[in-house]
Amino acid sequence: MVGTGLDATSRQWRTMSVTTGVAGVTGFVLVAVSQALVQIGGGEPAFDASGEEILGFFETRNDTLYPIGSFLGLVAVLALLWFFAGFWAVLRSAEGMPAWRSAAALGSGLVFVVLVMRPGWDLAGIRADEGLDPQVARLAYDDGNLGFASAWLALASFLLAAGWIILSSRVLPAWLGWVALVAAAGFVLGRAFWTTSIWLVPYALYWLWTIFISVQLLRGRWRPAPAAM
Repeated sequence: MVGTGLDATSRQWRTMSVTTGVAGVTGFVLVAVSQALVQIGGGEPAFDASGEEILGFFETRNDTLYPIGSFLGLVAVLALLWFFAGFWAVLRSAEGMPAWRSAAALGSGLVFVVLVMRPGWDLAGIRADEGLDPQVARLAYDDGNLGFASAWLALASFLLAAGWIILSSRVLPAWLGWVALVAAAGFVLGRAFWTTSIWLVPYALYWLWTIFISVQLLRGRWRPAPAAM
């Protein structure tokens, strides 16, 4: 009976690990595809662009590919929600009790999802060909960009908690913990100077970190729950 229980727990952890890894990789692929589709028609204007430039950006989007890209972006965020939930289980098991840092990581991931899924660009994108006022287009553009920038702070909080647990528990290689902390600091700095391109550095680090974590989870390299040991 004990052996059967341990085997069942091991299978559950294996399922969680693989599902979380798939979610992380899927999130990355969908983000890349969605951004490629959204950018068809010309690159996005600068943060300080005029309302006319921003309206022109939305008007030149492909009528078919833009909404597909926008939809895939939302699906990507949902995939990342599954990644956050699964990785929370790994972090909670590694942290032990009281599991407050892993709870902070999960909560931060949820805040990120909520902020990114808010309508921003889409408010202008779906009405660009219907006589939309340039300043309204600029407001929607700024709202989307600023909401995304604010979501970096949620990612910073998630990475801080995750990196701290990784370093203290060694559930994964220590360098992953340090990368998480560096990316967290970068996102905080990026939000402080959100109209610059500084954010691209921690953003790239975050995705490299997520992909490597996902590969490790797909390979089953996680720490089992204490009850299963």
